[in-house]
Amino acid sequence: MTEGARPSMYETVRDHENDLKEHRERITTLEDITMALKESDRQHDERLNKLEDNAVKLENTIMVENRETRNTMKEQTEKLFGIVEKAMGYQSSEAEYRHEQKMAKINTWANVFLKIIGGLTAVGGIGYLIIQHFLNQVGGN
Repeated sequence: MTEGARPSMYETVRDHENDLKEHRERITTLEDITMALKESDRQHDERLNKLEDNAVKLENTIMVENRETRNTMKEQTEKLFGIVEKAMGYQSSEAEYRHEQKMAKINTWANVFLKIIGGLTAVGGIGYLIIQHFLNQVGGN
């Protein structure tokens, strides 16, 4: 380079070559980074798609399990309701049986009482007729 003067054409060309070399290196680096970012984006998109697919599968599994659980609970509830109905029917039948037994007992005692009273009345009536007959014979003769 000459002093105080502009750089020579050779130096300018050499500086430009160096600048071009640096720019090529930078461009190559940027292209490599761009390719790496594109690959990273592609991998990220794949992972995101897999996550979405897994989320859909999980949702479907939960829906199936929920349906099965509801069916099981419905069946169990129906069985328990049947057991409760039978128990209530048994209690109702037992109450009816006790009532009928009590009524039969009262009816039996009423029949016995009426027969005894009827028998005493009949015996009393016959006894009265016999006594009246004797009194008429004794008093009449």
